[in-house]
Amino acid sequence: MSAFRLRLFGSPVLVGDEGGEPVLPIGAKPLALLAYLVLERRPHSRESLAGLLWGESPEIEARASLRQALKQLRDVLGELIHAERAVVEVTGPVACDVLTFRDAVERDPAAAAGFAVPRFFEGASVRRAPQFEEWVSSTRGELLRLYHQTLARLGREAMTACRWREAVELADRWLLSEPVSDQAAHLAIEARYLSGNRAGALAKFAEYRDLLAREAGCEPDRSLQALVRRVEADRAMAEAPPITDEWYTRAPTFEASLVGRDEQWRALTAAWKAALRGRGRIVLIDGETGVGKTRLADEFLRWVVAEGGTALRGRSYDRRAGTPYEPVVEVLRCALGAPGVAGAAPEWLVEVARLVPELRERFPALPSGGEPHATEGWRLFEGVAQLLVALAAERPVAIVVDDLQWCDEDTCNLIRFLTRRLEPSQVLWLGVITPGEVERDAPANRLCRALRAKGHAEVVSVGALSEDDVWQVVREMGHVSAPTGGRRLAARLHRITAGNPFHLIELLKTMFAQGLLAMDEHSGEWIVVASEVGAGREVPVSRTVQDVIAERVDRLSSELRDVLITIAVGGGACRPDVLSYVHGISRLHAAAVGDSLVDRRLVVEEGGRYRCVHPTIAHLMRDGLTAPRRQEVHRSLALALELVTPPEEVASVAGEIARHAERGGEREHAYRYARLAADGAVSRYAYAEALAWLDLAASSAKGLEQAEAVDQLTAEVMERAGWSEAPSRKAMPVTREIVSEDLDLRVRG
Repeated sequence: MSAFRLRLFGSPVLVGDEGGEPVLPIGAKPLALLAYLVLERRPHSRESLAGLLWGESPEIEARASLRQALKQLRDVLGELIHAERAVVEVTGPVACDVLTFRDAVERDPAAAAGFAVPRFFEGASVRRAPQFEEWVSSTRGELLRLYHQTLARLGREAMTACRWREAVELADRWLLSEPVSDQAAHLAIEARYLSGNRAGALAKFAEYRDLLAREAGCEPDRSLQALVRRVEADRAMAEAPPITDEWYTRAPTFEASLVGRDEQWRALTAAWKAALRGRGRIVLIDGETGVGKTRLADEFLRWVVAEGGTALRGRSYDRRAGTPYEPVVEVLRCALGAPGVAGAAPEWLVEVARLVPELRERFPALPSGGEPHATEGWRLFEGVAQLLVALAAERPVAIVVDDLQWCDEDTCNLIRFLTRRLEPSQVLWLGVITPGEVERDAPANRLCRALRAKGHAEVVSVGALSEDDVWQVVREMGHVSAPTGGRRLAARLHRITAGNPFHLIELLKTMFAQGLLAMDEHSGEWIVVASEVGAGREVPVSRTVQDVIAERVDRLSSELRDVLITIAVGGGACRPDVLSYVHGISRLHAAAVGDSLVDRRLVVEEGGRYRCVHPTIAHLMRDGLTAPRRQEVHRSLALALELVTPPEEVASVAGEIARHAERGGEREHAYRYARLAADGAVSRYAYAEALAWLDLAASSAKGLEQAEAVDQLTAEVMERAGWSEAPSRKAMPVTREIVSEDLDLRVRG
């Protein structure tokens, strides 16, 4: 291992490997000589070295200067410098950041990108050595070439993985080093656009175009100009709503890369490539509310635009009396400015103008369509198809219909016709659906079943984020600097939100609004406000989340809503036989009702029991109950469990019965079953659990006799466990509680 390190990125300096302190002062030319010998690792003749650094001096003086320089190096490096009468070389190990960079380019590109390569030999003055200056210039050029290749490689990988913001940072570093690179500018502009910053992308292009004209007297290349024209044409990005809350003006943007969606992204890009081969494709993107389906579709459409395609968007709305063809009308309005519209025959544009009158503003000479006839309804369908065929003939087209489950019957018939009619065209259909929002026999559900049955269709399911995904989101949004910072916070957030991205962001906004979190104004890093951190705080559910869940619950029948309340209160205790007893319905009917809630993605079934999909849903259902009703539901659950459980299985559910009985005001039941639960825990050597159940029994005891019995049992358990005193048994926090241990971020006093 080398005892010395040579730093050449920045002002050249030779340091000791231990401590990193500069060694004895070495002159500029001896240091330059060492740099040359280390980077050009081979024997060099004394004549060539003298010419390299003292070429403008007489030969005798040059050779004398070389001997003096070698003596300085040998005084410091010893036998690492091998000098014979004819040749000189470095024979021992001398670590150098340039060599480390070269090695990392292939082995670890991310590490290679971290080197300050543009600063190679920066600030060093080696006078009267033109050959050495030429060597420095050519070496810097070669290192920059590797550096730019590395940034480009990492940028492409970031783009492939949908890490747009990382790609922006890499592209900006590339441009800083190579200001007139069309490739770097292309990456910087495309990454900004794909990250949702359309204005920033256009501003970056304007800045680059002006610089290129000023420095090189030319324009950006055609591919870059074509990209910018596509970005300019995509006006679908809505401006952010104005900020009114004071806390929000100081809050972060809560924007992160597309995390945890690699598999879905690959499926979408593969479907697009299949559509480019001239066969229409259909992809149904499904998942529960708030899981990020729309964001995935929107980011994909921006990618389509960047790839040279035409992106069209439409959305259905949950209305009792919706406008027929509403999402298709939105799609057609997006198409008005797209290339290829004029390729459709006028007679078909006349039909489309019935849905989109604005079409006549672009084509004033269109003849009147006359009164529509019911028997000629197919002409409207064919007119829309002809317009989309014309668009696809000019550029491949991706069409998104969001909230497909709300489409009315007329719209469903039109979409079914269009998907069949456009199969030979370069068209990719994306239907974004939330299963379970409508009845099984609704037109949209029948449409989805018909689309799934097609051979060129596939379903892309979007699920919740994993705990690691949540951690990645927190680290990125929070600019967390510590290597493991935010891990515990992410774990708690995941438990509270079950990995639902919408709920996650709303919870973080609430934590900022409450003052639990703040943002460092300079670094952007999230920090904990020490004065706000206590033993624990129950973070209320965001009003926005409440409204979204309440809207879903409001669509339920009274029977479904009542059963959902029981499941929310019951936790994991709700089997069909329990629901049957509580609600006075048959077991078969109880199972059917439970399955209906599963279809609506409000409940999941595991091991024959029903529970709410999200802890948030369970909390909101419980929070919406009056205290008497909540008590009665607990009481009913306790009695139901007691009645439907066979005697030989009572021990396994004794704890659930005790808990519900205690909250339902049935003290005698709570006492009896808490005792049974304690006995079961002792039989498993779970003494801490047994003491917890005895605590519940003590709080439910009636009279001195029962209290003394619990005290005696507590003493016996402690004796069996070998404890002189009971261990601290902190009650489990409610799901929404944030405790100080969770906030593993930097603390501000």
